[in-house]
Formats: sequence, structure tokens, C-alpha cells
Amino acid sequence: MFRTIYDRLASLTFGLWLTFGVIFFLGIGSFWGGGEEGSSINEMALLQWLRVTSFGTSWWLWVTVALLAILALNTVLCSIESLRAKWQRDNFLVRIAPQVMHLGFLLIVLAHLFSAAGSEKGAVQVMEGHAIEFPDGSRVQFNNFQGSIGQMGMMTDFSADVSISAHGIEKTHTISPNHPAFHNGYGVYLKDLGLERVKAALVEIHREPGAGAALAGALLFTIGNVVLLAVRRGR
Repeated sequence: MFRTIYDRLASLTFGLWLTFGVIFFLGIGSFWGGGEEGSSINEMALLQWLRVTSFGTSWWLWVTVALLAILALNTVLCSIESLRAKWQRDNFLVRIAPQVMHLGFLLIVLAHLFSAAGSEKGAVQVMEGHAIEFPDGSRVQFNNFQGSIGQMGMMTDFSADVSISAHGIEKTHTISPNHPAFHNGYGVYLKDLGLERVKAALVEIHREPGAGAALAGALLFTIGNVVLLAVRRGR
């Protein structure tokens, strides 16, 4: 019985069905909505949202998380079986490239778990010359709000200078919609700017503890994929 369970968990076909299941239930969640309670998923960390939201609204996500956990186990077991089968038959690159891709996938899943447990997101309106504080006591002051108005009378580009003071050291950055500033794992994003009556900016503060692991996973997955394609093309 245990051998049957192991063979099923290590099956590539089972992994493909799990992937289809994840996509299917995420698709349901995209259309399910859940009203005002469901829309709050964009405002808090995922695990926090699951704790405070009723099962009737979040059931699809519980199923998705369960399928992803099984898929992660399936990926590890598939890697073990692949190495056992190919260790004596193929060269090193053929053996290792798929496992690098698997490792990249697992890092991406782990990154989402980190962010689901510890991410933070908040929006605040600040006036030019005003400051906000991070939880660690660091101070962020916003200065020099600038914007460009197009021929249609709409804002086409805008920016602000931020001075981050921490432990007696001050650093200045210029932020714009596509160029945030980062400090101790927090990102400072400029979302909107008003210059008519008073100079004020809408700023979002994000913390994504899984960002580094997600980047590493994406790089490993890409490297493994490119190496495997190159080896097969050579054949």
C-alpha cells in the first residue's frame, strides 16, 4: 500500500493533474469574488486573510493551497526518481538541468509562503515636507514634488525626493511610479501626485519577504530550462 501511495505521489501524470487543479481553482477564485469580504484579499497578507475570512468565501483558496502543498511534495519525489533513473544513463547536464528547474519552482512556492505569512501593504497620503516612520523607527521625509502636464491637461510624469534617516545616516532617493525606494525590506511606491491646491502624494508601503527567494527561483528555473533546451538541441 505504501509503495502504491509513493508511486502515485511521484508520478509525473499526477503532477500534471495537480497543476491543472491549481489553475482550475484559481480560475474559480478569479470569478468567485466573494463580495466585500473577498475583495479584502488585496489588502492583507494571504494567511491573515484566510484566518479572518469565512470558509464560504475562501474555500477555493484552501483547496488551492492544499494542492500546491501536494504538488511541492510531488516535485521533490519526481526529482528523486528522475535522478535514480538517469544517474547512470545520461551526462551531468541532462541529469541536473531538470532538477535545477524543480529547485527553482520550489523556491518560488517557498517565496509565496514567506510573503503569505509576513507581507504588509498600506497606503498613506503625505504633504510635501512631511514624514512618516517605519516600525523600526526609521524616518522617511517627502520633498520636491514635481510633475509634468501633457497637452490634454493630464499628468504624464511625476516624482518626489525621499530622505530616509536611520541610525544617524540619511540617504536620499528620487521615486516615481516605476522607480520605488527600498529600505530594510520595505518598498516606498509613489502612486499619485496632486499639485493644484496643495502638493500631496499618494504613497504605498509594501513589504514582501519572499521577493528574494522568488527572484532566485525564477533565475534557477530559467537557467535549468535554457541548459536543458541547449543540450537537447545539440542532440
